[in-house]
Amino acid sequence: MKKVLCAALLCAFSVSLWGCSRSEPSVPSPSSQTASAAAADSSGTAAASVTTQMTTAAANGLRPNTLKAEQFVTDGQFKTYTENGATASAAGIDVSSYSGSIDWEKVKNAGITFVMVRLGGRGYGDSGALYADEQAAAYMRGAQAAGLHTGGYFFSQATTPEEAREEAAYCREVLGDLTPDYPVAYDWEFIKDDTARTDGMTAAETTACARAFCDEIRSFGWTPLLYAGDAEMTAKYDLAQLTDCGVWYCEYADYPSFPYQIRLWQYSKTAVIDGIEGNVDLDMLFLNQ
Repeated sequence: MKKVLCAALLCAFSVSLWGCSRSEPSVPSPSSQTASAAAADSSGTAAASVTTQMTTAAANGLRPNTLKAEQFVTDGQFKTYTENGATASAAGIDVSSYSGSIDWEKVKNAGITFVMVRLGGRGYGDSGALYADEQAAAYMRGAQAAGLHTGGYFFSQATTPEEAREEAAYCREVLGDLTPDYPVAYDWEFIKDDTARTDGMTAAETTACARAFCDEIRSFGWTPLLYAGDAEMTAKYDLAQLTDCGVWYCEYADYPSFPYQIRLWQYSKTAVIDGIEGNVDLDMLFLNQ
């Protein structure tokens, strides 16, 4: 996505602390040296935060991740999860306007069954201006016409519950008469190598924003979701307060190491799919989670 946020949920994961941040136009990619130094400096704090959150989560009855590493199979590009010898997952992608013109029939014929579309975002500057993804409605309409399931995500920089609700309402404005049949995700991220309006927010504040966004999305009759990698999950959420929001977890690995139940897993950002120029993110929906 350009990559960001999912929840009920975490532990000290093996992926890079910044491994799943989206490359928004106004969210520059970190230099490897700067990111590594920041991760090293914060590792002790993050580990302590993880321990505290896992203890809290266990006490509040979060469902564990019951996925078995040995039941993930791959054909070199697509990963599949199996149960009792049968496929128990569906293949999807997430896209933004950076993906350019998309031939949705070719995408479907390539084996993709669902797409998560960036609906827009909020700038990380002081003004926090909202912006729509210029291809959001067209992508939704085209994917639906091809028979694909559709959901969305919003790149958030909300600092208050009121702003988070505004972002959810903006998603509905962007889509107009289009209705997603898959979830709409809250994608709040750390901003690297720049100052941001969200710098210094506490876990209580970011949790309140996620809660407000998800509740507003649900009021539209849509299903809310939280997208994130381990950095945001471990440091910025009181997961026990978000147990009714599904998790879209980002980790580029052989299998997801997240300790709690996830609904979607983003596992690659370098896939090549017929019908789309350039690389695209791959996602897996777990059918029985």
